Amino acid sequence: MNPDQFWTSPDGQILHLKNKDAHTVVLTLAFRPRNGGELEFLRAHLAQLHFTERSTLARIGIEMMPHGAPLIESNRLVLEVDAFMFDPHFPTAAFFKKLLRPGVPAGRLFYAPDAAKLSTAMIWEAVKDNRLKLPNTISIDRFGRVFLTPHQVRYTLNPRLQRPEFERLVSGEAGRGYLDKVQVRHETDLLSVPPRSGVLTSCSMYLKEHYVVLNRGEGNFGIHTGAVLLDPVKTFGTNIMLEIYNTGDQPVVNPFVSVDIFRAPEPASDPEFKTLLKKRTRLSATATQLYRCLDENPPPDHNGPARPKTKISVKGQSATMENHSLFFKAGQDFKSIVAAAGRHCGHRTLIQALDVALDNADTLLIDYFPNLLEHIELLTRIQRGNLRRIIFRQPSRTHGFFLSDNAHIRLENYFAINVDVYWLNPDMNDLFLHTYKKDHGFFLREEMVKKFGESTILAFYGSAVSLDRAQTGRIAALMDKLTGFIGSNIGVLTGGGGGVMRLATETARNQGALTGACFLEIEAQAPEIGVDFFNTFQENSRHFRQKWFEVADFCIFNVGGVGTLEEIGIELCNLKLGIRPRIPYVFYEARYFSDLRRQLREMIRTKRAPAWMMDYILFTDDPDEVVAFYRRTLNVL
Repeated sequence: MNPDQFWTSPDGQILHLKNKDAHTVVLTLAFRPRNGGELEFLRAHLAQLHFTERSTLARIGIEMMPHGAPLIESNRLVLEVDAFMFDPHFPTAAFFKKLLRPGVPAGRLFYAPDAAKLSTAMIWEAVKDNRLKLPNTISIDRFGRVFLTPHQVRYTLNPRLQRPEFERLVSGEAGRGYLDKVQVRHETDLLSVPPRSGVLTSCSMYLKEHYVVLNRGEGNFGIHTGAVLLDPVKTFGTNIMLEIYNTGDQPVVNPFVSVDIFRAPEPASDPEFKTLLKKRTRLSATATQLYRCLDENPPPDHNGPARPKTKISVKGQSATMENHSLFFKAGQDFKSIVAAAGRHCGHRTLIQALDVALDNADTLLIDYFPNLLEHIELLTRIQRGNLRRIIFRQPSRTHGFFLSDNAHIRLENYFAINVDVYWLNPDMNDLFLHTYKKDHGFFLREEMVKKFGESTILAFYGSAVSLDRAQTGRIAALMDKLTGFIGSNIGVLTGGGGGVMRLATETARNQGALTGACFLEIEAQAPEIGVDFFNTFQENSRHFRQKWFEVADFCIFNVGGVGTLEEIGIELCNLKLGIRPRIPYVFYEARYFSDLRRQLREMIRTKRAPAWMMDYILFTDDPDEVVAFYRRTLNVL
């Protein structure tokens, strides 16, 4: 470890707990270093380690105060903290101690060296270069401390929430996304914190290369809870929560917080990129050879009939359907695999391949992505093996390139049990790993996963019909302005067709941005392959597919037809319901969308849509106006 770099631990868990008094419980937290070298570094820097509480706990009213520095016991770090409610009015106050059980993740340790701290000049330079986006209410002093005022908004927890919901949140079963949805937002002209109570509020912040540490303060303007660390990439949006409480007997009006900003460890050129590229290249070459072997030497039924454990069929499909399969050990060369598999290089069905799999086999090569019954058979048998990955070549027997909505659910199942899924895509002539961003899965080359996770995604909606020269020029200019505002690490997601979609994709590619598509099985519109990340959906999964656009951070609507109109309706409904956070929506062709603007105003006038929605919608043809609207709506410099 580098002593000049910022460092964070994995989540520490509650080891044991004991009552201190009626309002406080003492927790012993355990943190396990990743390796021996990390342990030795931490041993030498124990006094410089700090604790940050898990934000979910702070958001439900639980505060944690550490007892000094952590200690080393049995190759792990332990730390004692006092846990208590910072506001007795929270609905969890009556039972918060029962939520804190051994094994519950409580927070992390972090190391913040002065060498990684940004000076005032460094902070301002990063803001001007769009590498760091901070609230538009900040002041920076000469010591590099940034002072910011929260939004004029407070949040309360939905009063219908019961103890089981809080137990799911504390255990980690329900994530922050769930908490975002069950919070109730209250606009206010003046944010205040009454005596001996707390407030949940928010700010806007977009971090890509920096950590932010909130200073807890002396209490004059309220005290921030122990959830003090904001991570790069994860801290991205207009709803970055702040938990402030007032221990005094006088109110605090318009509280502010101060933060220090630290440089994250240099991503360099991603040290794993070359390793992952070599891994994917080897796996792709091996899989290609094995599929060729299966095609040239189709396996006979030499193991007798397939013997499923569940003898049922669903809609004409069963686990005994022909699906050439082979279990092998990844890392072996092609000849060794074939020698172990026998002359016919595989089996006629998935079941037969599973039943005779070698003990060290960890990779299932299969022609078609497993159907429901094959999936069930696979789950019932993998306990005897060591399945690490599945490689398939065809998503569907009946729909070729396109996955069904049920297949997407099975992909989630494999992800949940830590089985990697690869698609050796014949149309794209490459191997793609299935991975997740914002709970939605996409296929991409394995070495691009880190970049994909860190990218700001723009959803470009519009028609597949060709554009005229003026429209083409406006969209190209918009992409150029947005890249300057957001930074180069962006991606563009479209429906994978022509017209606006093709133009947005080509423009993004020319600027070095990632390109993505949610391909839909449409007879009149062939998918335009060649993107960096993608997924596919059968024709009857149109509305299901729309949820995948929720991976995008921002939405831009261009000239389109009834399909685009349907997508606009879904996205606006997502904004209204809080499925989307309150982010700017841009309709980029003011005259074309003029009737829609009138309709929205009429909906608001007749109380069929909330008035606040218009604060987040812009109709324009001017790319500079789009950038100004983003700054204003996102409340960032």
